[in-house]
Amino acid sequence: MSDTQEDIVRTFINVLETNDLDTAAGYLSEEFIFSGWIPQPLHKKDFLAFIGNIKSGIPGLIFNLHNIDEQKSVVTGTMQIAGYQTDSFILPSLGLPPIPQTANSVSLPAEDVRFMFKNDQIVQMSVQSTPGGGIKGLIHQLGIDVDISQ
Repeated sequence: MSDTQEDIVRTFINVLETNDLDTAAGYLSEEFIFSGWIPQPLHKKDFLAFIGNIKSGIPGLIFNLHNIDEQKSVVTGTMQIAGYQTDSFILPSLGLPPIPQTANSVSLPAEDVRFMFKNDQIVQMSVQSTPGGGIKGLIHQLGIDVDISQ
């Protein structure tokens, strides 16, 4: 029995949480686009590097994915990102200066997320912008005030 799209999303999020980016890459199509959580959409390679960079500073970052619903070619859910910063990190895709180690915890507001599928691979992951959420909310909760408007 093959995995459902919901199973694929759950496994994908789990491997992101464990920072297994090689395995995560296998769940994403070459046309993958990540949008909504950052100012400009990211393609597969840049998205995986972006997650890896955040995880280098917040290794225990979790997505708390819940309220999952599967429809034809689309899985929706809610995520609430949380973690504790243990090291500095950089986000070259956003053109920001290095984010210094602040030893702060982050707990972002719940955000709706949608995964679109094609041939049992994720082609799009879009997050609905929420006040206080996204990368702007994460950086702000670390106590860093930088312009992330690109």
